[in-house]
Amino acid sequence: MTAPGAGARHGGPAPSGGAALLLVNPTSGRGRGLRLLPRTAEALRSAGYRLEVSTTESLADATEQARRAPAGTLVAVLGGDGFLGAAATGAGESGAVVLPLAGGRGNDTVRRLGLALDPVKAVQSIDRLAVREIDLGLANGRPYLGVANVGFDGLANEYGNNARLNLGPFVYLYGGIKAFLEWKDVTFTVSVDGRETTFPGWFVAVGNVGQYGGGLRICPQAAADDGLLDVVSLGRATVLGVAATFLRSYRGGHLGQANISFARGSAVTISASKPLNLYADGERVAALPARMEIAPRAVRVLVPAGSAALS
Repeated sequence: MTAPGAGARHGGPAPSGGAALLLVNPTSGRGRGLRLLPRTAEALRSAGYRLEVSTTESLADATEQARRAPAGTLVAVLGGDGFLGAAATGAGESGAVVLPLAGGRGNDTVRRLGLALDPVKAVQSIDRLAVREIDLGLANGRPYLGVANVGFDGLANEYGNNARLNLGPFVYLYGGIKAFLEWKDVTFTVSVDGRETTFPGWFVAVGNVGQYGGGLRICPQAAADDGLLDVVSLGRATVLGVAATFLRSYRGGHLGQANISFARGSAVTISASKPLNLYADGERVAALPARMEIAPRAVRVLVPAGSAALS
């Protein structure tokens, strides 16, 4: 993965008028994207865009369609975090400009970037957004925008994804409670730019945008344009201690805990004493061991001025 070409880190204004592609994930948020599609498409047309709408068949399809978009054109992405990461991958190769729109359950990348959670309002504010070049994380070679994570929270993610109830962002809370009942301490080995540590613990999170789980600012200092990954780990803790950690993470106040470890680097490897799956942007990537890297300034994205996710 390479950057889409030369350009200032702070970029310029949003592409105005002209052709635009609206990618929609029909399964995101239990159909939220499809329900929002008509209003979102009308908002883009009202903003002066000649719009092509595509209801995608898969994450790979979203990547391919964004890859074929002409450089500099607008690709509006209506779906969840995993779908957004997939589309951003293709846009990074084509040089298209991504407009993230909240069409999933958690919508953590949209939240952290500071965009409106109502896609229509996000489109209506497009003239107040700016193009910024941001990084992509690579989890075993698979690009992601938000967080790659493994451990207790990954197990919670599995339960949340499989939940039959439509709980919106609270689906992650449901998954976490269920995972509490099954988790046993695991020994992790984590290397950040060659500095290796081994510890018994609960999770390891590798953040780019740095937010996941329906509002958990697990890597609160992460900047998605600094060419680095933030690595946050939770070591020994009681069940109540783990719960307190996640509650504090809604405000990003957990980094001061004695059992929280923090590091920053461009290459991270993780292994564990038991079989565990790595997730990135809520999508399962692979079983451990895994390697995370960074692709600096790899994709152009529309964001508000002063976005908390950027340096």
